[in-house]
Amino acid sequence: MSRVPPNCRRRWIVRSLPTVLVVVVGVPLLAGALLGSFGPSPAPDGPLTCRAERQVYLHEITARGELESAKNVEVRCEVHAGDRQWLRILEVVAEGTHVQPGDFLVRLDSSALEDELSRQKILCEQSKAAVAAARSAYENVQGAVDRYLQGEYVVLRQDAESKLTVARYRQSRAREYLEASRKLEAQGFITAQQLQADEFALKAADTDVRLAEVRVSVLEDYTKPKQVKDLQCALVTRKAKLAAAEFKCKLEFQQLAEIEDQIRKCVVRAPVAGQVVLAHLHHNGHSHMVEPGEMVFERRVLVRLPDPARMQVKALVEEEKIAVVRPGLPVGVRLEAFPGMELIGRVVKLSDFPEPEMGHDPVAVKQYEATVQIDGGPEDLRPGLSAEVRIGVQRLDRALQVPCQAVFRHGEKSYCLRVRGSRIQPCEVTLGPTNGTTVVVRGGLKEGQEVVLAAAAHREKIVLPELAAEPYTPGPLAQANLTTPAGLP
Repeated sequence: MSRVPPNCRRRWIVRSLPTVLVVVVGVPLLAGALLGSFGPSPAPDGPLTCRAERQVYLHEITARGELESAKNVEVRCEVHAGDRQWLRILEVVAEGTHVQPGDFLVRLDSSALEDELSRQKILCEQSKAAVAAARSAYENVQGAVDRYLQGEYVVLRQDAESKLTVARYRQSRAREYLEASRKLEAQGFITAQQLQADEFALKAADTDVRLAEVRVSVLEDYTKPKQVKDLQCALVTRKAKLAAAEFKCKLEFQQLAEIEDQIRKCVVRAPVAGQVVLAHLHHNGHSHMVEPGEMVFERRVLVRLPDPARMQVKALVEEEKIAVVRPGLPVGVRLEAFPGMELIGRVVKLSDFPEPEMGHDPVAVKQYEATVQIDGGPEDLRPGLSAEVRIGVQRLDRALQVPCQAVFRHGEKSYCLRVRGSRIQPCEVTLGPTNGTTVVVRGGLKEGQEVVLAAAAHREKIVLPELAAEPYTPGPLAQANLTTPAGLP
């Protein structure tokens, strides 16, 4: 005995009736739709057929890639840490922040640079003192030659000439005394010893004259040139020391300016407007996000500022499809983050070489990178989003088409199979482009004509023209190896 009340059973039947009708009516309709728009349902005892239809022919290539900015500014660490090499990150702006030129991004530890700045200031002051001393010494020597020629030399010259004059005067007086003594000695007024003393006095006066003349000659020929040369050499030396002190001081102040510039660069600011994307720091076999406490060194990327108004997709196209892809083709882009939106773009660049293969798989499919520029798009696009691109290779309006399975090759010709009553007859066709699903028929079929869908499976049931045997032409290596057996012409 059923435990379900009759009224409940009736209500269940009434409620289930629409569902039963949908299943009974909808399943045949769905099956007919799945057979495609190219033909009716197959006859119960015949092959599956389809019709040649005129409709839009669209050849698209689908590839996957990743969204990125076409204008991506990389902000790097520009602080030269010297022997320390590493710098610690103290503060970082939040990722995703929209910044303008000059806005704060990252703060690095500058304590060591500030200590170095204090030591460098002391060196700069010492260099300034050394320059002042060198300049004073140079200025003192600068007029020494003129002062010598106009002062000390004049005094020495006058003194030497004065002594020469006195020596000559004494010489003349000694000569006069000697002549008078000779006369007096001849008259017997003086003795021979007195005459001899006057002769000795004349000789002494002659010696004094010669010494005075030598003193004047030495002053003019040796002392003066030597002193002038020494003063000039001292002037050049002092000038060189002054230049060296000034150059060293300049270097010290340049070093001071560089340290101050390095301290300023410890506060990293945005060079352009954009949305902050923090970089990853790869070291010691693992990766870290740019965050407070992490270490960084010179030229390491800290922040990337992509321009959301200029986005692009780097898609990987398989080798077998790359021949039909070229710059300028229209592209539809769909993002997984925005499933209901399709962006429009175009191919702007195609790589000449395949992407490096991961591993050593000899049968790995080679892929080429195609750059797709997106025209417009919402403001909340961000780099790294997964994207699917559909590259429009070719579009034909009202092109006569059949499924690719309805065509087979025989020799150099293409055929379709037409059903006429209970017989199947081959029909030679001229084909156009194909997108892998349908093929354009240029000639041999008319719109609405029925052809066998799986043509290759029924080719044994028809008679096709015999193919002429192609003559065998041996290559150069085979011709070189051919030999004629003995006894045959």
